[in-house]
Order: sequence, then structure tokens, then C-alpha cells
Amino acid sequence: MPLTLACLLAFIACGIGYSCGQEIITEQKFACVFNTISATVRTSRFDGLRKSGWKASNNDEAAVFLAHVFHETDGLKTVREYCAPGCGTNYAGSWCSIKGKPNKLYYGRGWFQLSWPCNYHAAGRSLGVDLLSDPDLIEKQQDLAVKTAIWFYKTNKMDVPAKQGDFAATTRIINGKLECNGGSGAAKQKKRVESYKRIRKCFGLGEPKKNPMC
Repeated sequence: MPLTLACLLAFIACGIGYSCGQEIITEQKFACVFNTISATVRTSRFDGLRKSGWKASNNDEAAVFLAHVFHETDGLKTVREYCAPGCGTNYAGSWCSIKGKPNKLYYGRGWFQLSWPCNYHAAGRSLGVDLLSDPDLIEKQQDLAVKTAIWFYKTNKMDVPAKQGDFAATTRIINGKLECNGGSGAAKQKKRVESYKRIRKCFGLGEPKKNPMC
């Protein structure tokens, strides 16, 4: 039987690392990535990922996304900024028309450490949850901790370079002002890249084909 165009394209996609009906981020690979937390915590975090509904489209995207998660959350040890509250700022600043609610703090929460009222409001509207009024929901609900990260990831189009294995481009988006071009966070970028290189191995990938440093 001759291959249809759709089948042929799917076959080619499988050959370059797309899922083809199989999970890219399995529980075993998740354990390989997040190897510094207890099995109990890891199971809870993985359950949040499954409930979020997000799936990586290929191995490169899985490695890039999870490397940023690993860096931002200390290997998923926490989904709440370590110094919070009292991180040297009240996180009340705003670059949009949205202001924070009284007695609420908008420090980093979730897999990408969502911060500031504008982001909490925008993410909440997109996800159908009032995060401006109850920002603590992100650290209380495992799937929401993932969904807020995916919101930032897709809203800022990190997924486009991620699927191509362009780690440097995604770092520019998530924290470029501090880490890229010799910024004050250059040492943090080096640590981020080290995690990325290790995590690539969890998905059967070798050394990055593109320069991972920004």
C-alpha cells in the first residue's frame, strides 16, 4: 500500500525526534532530569505535569524546557522563591495598568517562577484563574505551577527556538538582561547551560548542535 503524504510526513517527523504518539517526557526520563529530589516529591511534580496537559513535541524541546525548569526551581525542590517573602522587593511594581491586591505578594512561583502583578494577572486570565487575588494557588496546585510556566513559555514564543534546540535564544527570553552578553548573571547562565547539557543526555541527545551560551 503506498504511503499517503500525511503518513510520509509523520514518518519523517519520527525520524527527527517527534513523539509519533509516544510520550517524550516519561516518568523515567523525568527522574533522570530531576535527580536531586525525593521520589515522593518527584512523583507529585510529574503528576502536575501530566495534569497540565502539556507535552513536548520533540526531544530538543523537552530538554530545553526542563533545563530552564531545573534552573529556576533548584531542580524542582521548590515552586516558591526561596527568599519569599522578603526578597529585597515587595514585587508590587507594575508596567501595565494592573496593580497588585492589598496584602498580596507576587514573588516567584511555579516552574518558571512567575513574578509581578502584570504577569500574575495575564497568566490568570489566560488560564481562567484569578491569580491576582490568590497568587498562592500556584504553589498549592501542582498542575497550575506547570501551566503558568507554559503560559510564559508560549506567550513569549520560547517554544519556537526550543524545538530547534536553540538554548541560547530561550535564555535570552527568560533572563537575557542579566545572564546574556556578559551581564551580572553570567555565572548563573553557565550553571543553566551545565544543567541543559546534562539533561540532554536524559533524552538521548549528544552535545548541543548550536552554541548554548548567549
